[in-house]
Amino acid sequence: MSGPTAIRLAALLALGYALWVLIGGPIQLGAGGNVLTVRVSASHAISWLVGLLSLVLAIGLWSRFAWAWWLALVAALVQGWRVLSAQLAHQPVRMPGAVTLIVLALLLVFLVLLFMPKARATCNR
Repeated sequence: MSGPTAIRLAALLALGYALWVLIGGPIQLGAGGNVLTVRVSASHAISWLVGLLSLVLAIGLWSRFAWAWWLALVAALVQGWRVLSAQLAHQPVRMPGAVTLIVLALLLVFLVLLFMPKARATCNR
């Protein structure tokens, strides 16, 4: 896989993650009968931060900015730590749920795409 392809796939993963976080937390979509409703909550500060940062990273990676590569690396490691530390805080340690495993797998794939041989060299702006 070429470097630009890996970075574009990482950008699409970041975009999907941003939409998933934003729609799952601070923005609620609902449909009842013939009406589509949207509720926006300002009380989910961490969800807003993670979602908007993921959106900025997706745009930066798609444009192949060097700062986006470094920020994506740090953000993925921090988010992975947040998920793992929350999981390990339960005593006794239990098997994580399906959503947690999916998030960890997506973060791992994201990191692998960032560390592809020519991916870092592609982000040179």
